[in-house]
Amino acid sequence: MKPEPNPMILRNCRYLITQNAKRDIFEHMDIEIQDNTIKRIGKNIATKSSDNSGVIDCSERIVMPGLVNTHTHLGMHSLRGICDDAELHDWLSIVTKAEDSLSEDDVHDNTVDGLVEALRFGTTTIYDSFKYPRARARAFEKMGARGLISASVYNKKDLKAAEQFISTIRSPLLRPAIAAHSIYKTEESVLRGVIAVSEDKKILRRIHVGETRKERFDIQQQTEKLPIEYLESIGFLDPKALLVHCIWITKGEIGLIGHAGAKVSHNPISNMKLASGGVMPLVEMLHENVIVGLGTDSVASNNNLDLFEEIKLTPLLHKQHRWDPKVITPQQALDMATVNGAACLGLPDVGSIEAGKKADIVTLDIGKHMKPINNLLSNIVYCANGNDVNDVIIDGKVVMRNKELQKS
Repeated sequence: MKPEPNPMILRNCRYLITQNAKRDIFEHMDIEIQDNTIKRIGKNIATKSSDNSGVIDCSERIVMPGLVNTHTHLGMHSLRGICDDAELHDWLSIVTKAEDSLSEDDVHDNTVDGLVEALRFGTTTIYDSFKYPRARARAFEKMGARGLISASVYNKKDLKAAEQFISTIRSPLLRPAIAAHSIYKTEESVLRGVIAVSEDKKILRRIHVGETRKERFDIQQQTEKLPIEYLESIGFLDPKALLVHCIWITKGEIGLIGHAGAKVSHNPISNMKLASGGVMPLVEMLHENVIVGLGTDSVASNNNLDLFEEIKLTPLLHKQHRWDPKVITPQQALDMATVNGAACLGLPDVGSIEAGKKADIVTLDIGKHMKPINNLLSNIVYCANGNDVNDVIIDGKVVMRNKELQKS
């Protein structure tokens, strides 16, 4: 019988944010990791090796689940700053031309660069959509990141290519998804094809929707339905559907999302930068028990991949918009970047630190700008940023140690 390998121990975690069902926060606790799984959490867990190999001292660290980015386009990484001051539809005309010039090698290299940035900032799971999905999948495998990968579908040719790509995924860290770009750029027959593939393969289907006022009125004029009503009418909405942006939607549409069990990706920084107008009705979504995750969108519309910025901005934006300082709590903001983000992507075994879950964990320095003894969650949400991340573990493997990415 093959001997069990020595476990990894995160020793004496100064603060451990579990994000479990009770949202327990522990102090001075150990985490034992066996292979790719969290085996147990407890005090003074014994080690098998005499040289303490596999032990990481976390006595001066905040330990928490790796962050989950529910929407980005890493293949665009070289386009950062290309168009900083344009509304979405003007922005798309400029950026799409630049995207067309990117080769498969460019997209691969951009994806690697994007993953380097995201990992350094503590994001361990990413939903990524762009062209050349096989090249992007190779980049994820190279960097040891967990992800969902899709190619944006505009037409029947794209749909066929997307379906062919799905069968090529082999890495246990990766899952395929299928992504319609939007209602206004994808005709109904193709949208129905996306639904059919999603149902047949039992995979997530994604769409940009409700991003601008123009989009809302154009769709209503063309279909005599509001955007979410239209998606509901063609059968797009169900628990496998991920709706990105959802700013210009009504309470009635939110009810349709909640009833169908569809999920929403909130991208506040990208929406503000592109002057989308209005604010996503997050409070109403939470009242309808809609599961909402956070996304950065691409660096062409953000302009970075620090999900801690989204965590901070989310409650600030909605407090300001609603004239109510209590409207979104730090716990709710952190949930969107961890357990709820994982639920958006259909990944029940990441997003929290619990026995039996995958070991996707990050540690943060307790810097001089944080005083966690006063209110740990407040410090994480309003003070922490990606530069505080010290260690990154994905699927039980150390991807970054002491702020240095490890060789794959």
